[in-house]
Parts: sequence; C-alpha cells; structure tokens
Amino acid sequence: MGWIYSVIWFVFVSVSVCECCSVGFTDCSMHGEIRSTLYPLPYPAGLKREWNILGRDGYQIQLSITHLDIKPSAGCSQDSLTVVYDQKILGRFCGQENSTNHPGKEPIRSPGMTLIFQSSNSNSEVQQHIGFSATYKLTVIDCGEPEPLLNGGMTYMSEFQNKYRSIFQYHCNEPYYSLPEDANVLFTCGADGKWKSSNGSDVSPTCIPVCGKPTEHLSVYQRIIGGNDAPEYTIPWQVQLKENYGSGGGMVIADRWIMTAAHLATQATNPVSNNTVQVYLGQTDVQRLMDSPVHAASVHIHPDYNNPVDYNNDIALIKLQDPITFNASVMPICLPAQNATYVTGMMGLVSGFGYTQEMGRSTQQLKYVHLPVVDQETCRDSFTTSRQKRGGGQILTDNMVCAGLPEGGKDSCSGDAGNAYALKDKGRFWAAGIVSWGTGCGRRGAYGVYTRVANYLDWITKTMQEN
Repeated sequence: MGWIYSVIWFVFVSVSVCECCSVGFTDCSMHGEIRSTLYPLPYPAGLKREWNILGRDGYQIQLSITHLDIKPSAGCSQDSLTVVYDQKILGRFCGQENSTNHPGKEPIRSPGMTLIFQSSNSNSEVQQHIGFSATYKLTVIDCGEPEPLLNGGMTYMSEFQNKYRSIFQYHCNEPYYSLPEDANVLFTCGADGKWKSSNGSDVSPTCIPVCGKPTEHLSVYQRIIGGNDAPEYTIPWQVQLKENYGSGGGMVIADRWIMTAAHLATQATNPVSNNTVQVYLGQTDVQRLMDSPVHAASVHIHPDYNNPVDYNNDIALIKLQDPITFNASVMPICLPAQNATYVTGMMGLVSGFGYTQEMGRSTQQLKYVHLPVVDQETCRDSFTTSRQKRGGGQILTDNMVCAGLPEGGKDSCSGDAGNAYALKDKGRFWAAGIVSWGTGCGRRGAYGVYTRVANYLDWITKTMQEN
C-alpha cells in the first residue's frame, strides 16, 4: 500500500496576519483545499494518505466536505475518509451524497484534525470513484452565549466574552434560590468550542428554592388573644384556598405544589375537581389577595383518609398548572427532616385568614399566633374527658400532633384548616403540622389538632415525583 504524508501548518510570519487573526476577529484569511489523489479522476487502489491540519491557540479548524464519491461499504470498512482529532474519530465517510455515511452539509469543527484517506487493494478492477474534495479555514473559537440559568444568572469573569478561555460564573437569585454546595459554577470556553466546568462537565447547575427563611421576621413570641396581624413577607408560604364548598388554607412546599388538609379537598369522599379550586398567595390583605388566583392542575388526597369517619391522614397535595417564581412575597416552607422531633413546649407558628373568635367572622388581614407543642398524652386525655362529657367524638392518633395553651385563648379556628403549624430549627421554619380539627376555638382545656406531617414524607415525595 502506498503512503503519502502531508502536513498543513499555519505559520504567522507577518504582523498584519497576526492582527487579522487575533481574538475578536472572525474574518481570518487562513484557508485551503484538500483533495484525494488524482481528483477529479478516479483514485487508485491500495492507497493511504494523511493530512494533518494544525491550528493555533484560540482558533479552530472548520472543515467542509464539498464533494464525496468513495466506494461504499458496510461501516466504511474498505475505502474511506476518516477525520480524527486527539485520537477521537470525528467522522468516517464513504459513498455518495445520498448514502448513509455521507457527512452532510454541517462542517466539522475541531482545534486541529487529521484526515486519513485510504482505498483497499482487494479489488482488481479499475476504480470508478473519484474520491473527495474539502475546504478548511481557521476560525476564532466561539462557544456562543452560555445556557441561561433558570431563577439565576451569570457574570463574565474575563475581559472578553464567549471566546476561547473566556470564563463566566453562574449565580442564583438570592435569597430566594441557592446553589447546591457541590455545584459547578465556573465555566470556561474550551478549545472544542464548548463551555466546560472545572471537572469537565457541560451541565449547568440548578437553582434550588430556599425554604423556610422569610426575608422579614415576626416580632418575638407574644401571647396576645386573637393573634397579631402578619406584616408583609413574614409568612410567605401562606396560601388561601377557595372552592365551591368552602374555603381554608394551605402552604407552599415547592414551585408547583401546595399542601393542605384532605377534608378541604374532598366532597363525599372524592377529591374535588381541580377546576373548582382557586389558589391565592403572595398577599397578607384579603382584597389584594383575591386579585390574582392561581389555577390547580390536580388534587391528590392521601389514600388512607376516611372522612367523615375520622380525621386520620388528613393531608392532601394540590399541583399547580404553572410553576411559581419565588420572591419575598412567596417562598416555600421546608418539609420536616426524616428524623424530625416534636418537643413538648416548643413554640410553633400558626397563621391564616380564618375566624378570630369561635362565633366571629373571618379576618381581612393575615393573622398569626404562637402556640406550644402539647404532650401527646396530655392532649389525648383532654379529648377523652370531652368524649365522656359529650358522648362520642374524634380520636387522637399518632398521625396527629396537638398545640395550644391549657388556659385557652389562642388557637386556630374555622377557616384556618389546611394552614401550617410551623416549628423553627436552625433558622428555618418547617411544616410540623397541618391545621386539622379541634373542639371549638381557644377553649380552656382543649387543644388544636394538626396532621403530623413528618409521618407522610414518603407519600409526599412519591406523589410529587409521580405527578
């Protein structure tokens, strides 16, 4: 087999050429053409020829195959044109324009490349195929605009943008979103014309919503009958729900998910239609709150909820039609940790637009109260006494948690069902409970009962992943 070896090397010998091809200019005059042996006449058998095209720093070779007529074979195993860079095959071609192994019209780009043309010597007949012709040119490496980061942005760290060795850094829209600790945020424009992080990945990071950290803080815990007005931005997970059969509350737990009480989202043991559910969020004043409803896509009731028999498993999820973009007015509350504990006496936060007294009216301003976690046996005893006096009544289960004061006066009430009972740990509020049921509102010796959210983490995660 014959062997012909050629090298095409760009040598910049004059100042004018270097200036023409400096970073920032794309009109570079370095170019050329490569043809197979004897082209446009048929190429000989038993031939192997190689061309090395060597670029320079900051530039790449752009190869366009203008004509291809190489004897076809399965996988181009006989006659072929192979393009290689750094021991990686960029393409292997044979056949004609309409064949499977034709390169198409898209140029091949690489910092450098080697073209290898070979023909087999197994055929004794005269070859009728004429080979190939290709053009090449030197172009400035341009990685293009970086991929936009949802709920974030990017900043260039280099003087020039999108060119070889340009650097940029991703960032999230804080304090509403943050990056994972191990996220790759620095990306460099590489010799292959692609943005790559320091570990070689071309995958951009994901901005994660910050949960349970309002931008404004409530005043210190106070025991004021009826609760306080909640200032803006202090309880950004607050949701108000309305549907044909009533209203209640809920909480934002993800950009498309609301958590609430199952008894608010059912009618005659069936989930209410998502078309009848209106979701309101982002305001502490009822009039402004009602201006911009958000629409539900689906309603998911816990499969073991059995109202009206009892309030066990009183939890539901509502998926929204469109994702929420978080800001100071709307942020999610955290879900409990797997090892979450409910410590007796720990103060929790309850908020809502419900009644401010048992026989009163719903409030026009978001209210909040602080209530301590009640010992489970103490709470169970209080309801046992109540059932003995009244005959019958609900049963407290281990899927419930109680909160309130023995002397009464502060409590969640009608219209507050579905709202969060939030505990705080390491500066973050987490959804310890969902307002579920109770005996009256703020009565002496009676406590509010909340769905114990920590018992439902697996169901919550599974429901969100599968829907």
